[in-house]
Order: sequence, then structure tokens, then C-alpha cells
Amino acid sequence: MKFGFSVLGVFVVIAFASSAYAGDARTDFNTQLNRVVTRLNREAHEDVEGSVRMSTLIRREYQTDEAELKWAVQHEVTWGDITVLAYLNHATGRSFERMVLVDDARRDYWKYADDAEMTPLKMAHSLESFLQTAENERNSRIFERLRVSRRIQALPDLGSGFGLFQDALDFRRLDPPRPTKVHVVTSGLAKGEQ
Repeated sequence: MKFGFSVLGVFVVIAFASSAYAGDARTDFNTQLNRVVTRLNREAHEDVEGSVRMSTLIRREYQTDEAELKWAVQHEVTWGDITVLAYLNHATGRSFERMVLVDDARRDYWKYADDAEMTPLKMAHSLESFLQTAENERNSRIFERLRVSRRIQALPDLGSGFGLFQDALDFRRLDPPRPTKVHVVTSGLAKGEQ
């Protein structure tokens, strides 16, 4: 009898632990997704080209139709939510209109992904990777603008930690070496010569 209670106790502990872990996973997912959505919104509104850059990246990464993006912009969906909807559209094939108006996916992405038999954590990692791609694209365009505005030609790799900074250096502006002191040599013999 004691053995039966022990086994039952172990099962109860495992059930509570798994439900607590699932709650923590959902909280972590929501926190991570909210952070990514906020940063994507900031990326889109950071400069004039931000929304164009985001729409290009979304179309390239998730093969989203231009009509879907236009619909989302017309209905004032933020770029972070557009990115999440593009991921869900790519995974499920459902339209933005259905996900927003009928399914109300923006209310609870975890539940929506779970109901669609998707892995929410996989979705969060994919969106993190998309955010990193968006930041890299923004930085590349900034460096390209700097390079074009200064008319600096690409330089060979100099090694020793120069990295991307080498493109910002303009070695053509360095003055040619000039002597700083001129020694007048007399035609006499040097010390020790015969």
C-alpha cells in the first residue's frame, strides 16, 4: 500500500512540475515575442527607409504576397505584428485577414500557434533570427551610405583588427613622407676612415 501511495505521489509531483514548466515556457515565449515585436517596430520606424526595408525582408524571408502586406498596412497593423503574421502565413497558409479578423491571432500568439499545431518556441527563434537579419541589413545600408558619401574605395583587408573600420579610413589624405631635418654633409672623412 505504501508503494502505491509513493508512485501516486511521484506522478502528482511530475504533473505539477510539468504544468509549472509549461507556464514558464509560455511566459518566456510571450516575453521574448513582445521584445522582438517591439524591436521590429523600432526598426521599421527608425528611418525613412525602415518600412520599405522591412517589407522587402518579409517578402524575401517568408515569401509573403504584396497584397497581404498592403492589407496589413491599410488596417494599421504594426510591423512587428506583420512579421509574426507573415511567419504564421508562411507556416499555415492562412491569410492575414483571416488571422486578424476571424481568428484574432494577435491576442494570443502562443495559443494560436499551439492550435495550429506549431511549435511556439521554434516560431520565437525564427523571429529572433529575422530581427538579427533586419539589424544587419540596416547596418549594411548605413555603412554603404557612409562609403558612398565619402567616396572611399574598398580597401584590401589589413588584418590586425581593422575590420570594417578600414573602409572608413582614407589613406589618400595622409601626407607623403618628407624629411623633417636635413643634415649638411661636409666632404671630410668620417671618424675611423682612412
